[in-house]
Amino acid sequence: MKKALSTCLCLLLLFGVATVQAQTFKVSGKIVANSNQQGLDYATATLLRLPDSATVGVQYSNAQGIYEFKEVKPGNYLIMAYYLGYEKAKSDVFSIASADLELSTLRLISNARTLKEVTVKGNKPLIERKIDRMVFNLENSIAAKGTDLTQALALTPMLRVEESGISIVGKGGVAVMINERMVQLRGSDLMNYLKSLRSDDIEKIEVITTPPAKYEAQGNSGLINIVVKSNPNLGWSGNFSPSFMQSTYSSFANNLNVNYQTPKLASSVKLRQYHRLSHIDEQTDNIGVNSILSSDPRKSISNGIGANLSLDYKAGKRASLGLIYDVGKTSSDMNIDNATVYQTHGVTDSVLRTVSHNENPNLNQTLSLYYDQKLDSLGKKLSTSFNFFGAQPETTNNFQTTSDQTGQTNRVRNFNGIKYNVWSAQADLVWPYQWALVETGLKFANFDQDAETAYSNFVQDAFRPDPLRSNLFEYNEKNMAGYISLQKELHKKWEAKAGLRYEYTLIDGYSPTINSRSKSEYGKLFPTVYLSYKPNTKSTFSINYSKRINRPNLRAINPAKWYSNANTYFTGNPFLKPSYNHNVELSYLRGNLSFTAYGQKLVNGYGYIVEVKDALKVVNAYNYLTQYSAGLTVSLNQKFFPWWENSSFASYSYSSAESVLPQVLAQKGSAFYYSINNTFKTSRQTSAFVNFRQSLSSRQNNMYNQGRYVLSAGARVTFADNKFQVNASVNDILKGDLERNRMYYADGIQYSSTYYDTRMFNLNFTYTFGKSRVKGSQKQINFKETQRAN
Repeated sequence: MKKALSTCLCLLLLFGVATVQAQTFKVSGKIVANSNQQGLDYATATLLRLPDSATVGVQYSNAQGIYEFKEVKPGNYLIMAYYLGYEKAKSDVFSIASADLELSTLRLISNARTLKEVTVKGNKPLIERKIDRMVFNLENSIAAKGTDLTQALALTPMLRVEESGISIVGKGGVAVMINERMVQLRGSDLMNYLKSLRSDDIEKIEVITTPPAKYEAQGNSGLINIVVKSNPNLGWSGNFSPSFMQSTYSSFANNLNVNYQTPKLASSVKLRQYHRLSHIDEQTDNIGVNSILSSDPRKSISNGIGANLSLDYKAGKRASLGLIYDVGKTSSDMNIDNATVYQTHGVTDSVLRTVSHNENPNLNQTLSLYYDQKLDSLGKKLSTSFNFFGAQPETTNNFQTTSDQTGQTNRVRNFNGIKYNVWSAQADLVWPYQWALVETGLKFANFDQDAETAYSNFVQDAFRPDPLRSNLFEYNEKNMAGYISLQKELHKKWEAKAGLRYEYTLIDGYSPTINSRSKSEYGKLFPTVYLSYKPNTKSTFSINYSKRINRPNLRAINPAKWYSNANTYFTGNPFLKPSYNHNVELSYLRGNLSFTAYGQKLVNGYGYIVEVKDALKVVNAYNYLTQYSAGLTVSLNQKFFPWWENSSFASYSYSSAESVLPQVLAQKGSAFYYSINNTFKTSRQTSAFVNFRQSLSSRQNNMYNQGRYVLSAGARVTFADNKFQVNASVNDILKGDLERNRMYYADGIQYSSTYYDTRMFNLNFTYTFGKSRVKGSQKQINFKETQRAN
């Protein structure tokens, strides 16, 4: 399978290169200042096709004033040149038919005499504050140039990027959008997808800590919107990006993107594949009158393959329609060597040794169909979409347990299979009036889950089902939502936005095994309010409020018991209720310095509780938590020198928790986190970086977390006119990313220590082919419901 995949990737790459190079030629020239004959660095050269003067491409000259267009088709053309402070100039009309062409020098004349009457506008600031989001203008950052998108996201204020995913500090994981459309990938697939995108194709990154009423009220995590640069170029483009990783074991990943664009059609095909190995050390000790000490060293083997197809067709001047289809097949296997010690008052009663092999294959697919219609030239727009998500994750755990007391060995096979079907339909209307910008919409989503758990004991040379430990569970959830949002400029310096979203939910869960059914329904309003004040062009004050809901993921409500060994199982709670968050933020931005103070209240929070029942270790989900928290974040992006850019971030928070369960001892305490990212531009083609982040010891909910720190460093090299790029880096150099915590219960304390094999050498090679500014179809669909199917 791997060999066939590699062959397909190579054939697609060769086909793409051969296609774009057939019957095309190179056009080059030089732009100089007429006063001194010196080449102009970063002058704009636009290639126009005649007779319609259509823009074929835009290039920028290098330090010697040289510009170059590749893959130019035969025909008649001219070059239009421009540089700030100089008059525009154009070349003579030229034809290209059978060979590369070098044009005569274009000389630009200074317009110094007339410049006094012209208002010159500088570049956008690196960081901007809009009324409902913070904007990081990626094109103005030297550190982000020539990187993949995950490296660029790591430079964005308030974001934290790790191999496991992306989060907003203080809020946890985030949902990712591209051009306001949700990316339907998660985990390793999402990270591989983002690594396949180039920062040079991205205009800006928007961090939305308080999502407006337009977006689902689900989750308290926030959103990231990635805005892709607009592009007039037509034709083929793409990139091939293989990666090699070395931690305890060797791993690799491959990404291939092919884009094709015509005046009416934008299309993209993205292929992804990875094979990752890691050694994970985990120790969990539940200390009390009855103690359970557990050691779980394991080898994790993750494989994935997937494809993404995007088509966007312009059905007219004001209409577009398209589809996005993504299919992925993954597997996550683990070999675990567990040793569990059972004690009473500190005296060992027994020791169990469990050797297990865990297999987790999954096939998932997403289909999104959409239609966008502009209703006039003033901005009125109707967007509609239909989305489907299907997944079939399976988990098979084969384990055998040996007791030091009896010497007997028990063999068990535990199977858990889930089938998800999620679909939604939505319509959004943008209606700009003179008095306000109005947005409104409707959405319906349906969740179906069928789950089966089968526990079998090995008896008389065969696995025989144990009906008392097996279970079937059926679940259906329907969500109906409607919203309205108004945004208005109150004054030249004041702007306001307010929205109200209503969501109504019907739930039906049924277990045929025990003939138990749980049904509920509820409707809630979710308001959002924003107010922004700009006393001058450099400063912005803003304040906002939102209410959010956090519905349990579908595994947390499945009552089936999942055994990791004969004496430890995980289960869900079908009566689990959603939690609610109230959020207030006050922000101040001046230049590249940003402050945000926030307060949060969590009501009816839920989580997993560890209990010891009859010598069994049981992990179950409960609603038990009320938590108040407040914090302050500070970010600063600055250039000490033209070749040195620094991005620094710090966050402090204090939280106080209350538990309705007497066995959970809630904690009060603070948390502090900071990161320092330094990028050094050593030449036009090379750069290096050194990054450090640290979390100090903290207390939250009923947990105490010990401090962690990560030092990373690396370098980037580009060559062959930026067609080739090599990235090399080392993550967690000091091996300080060790997760250690304590959870407090009335009958004891749980101590945990886990190292996820994060010290790693990374080597990435990227080849960009075709017209590098062609982006293909980047439209995504807002289908956030898929994130709960895990």
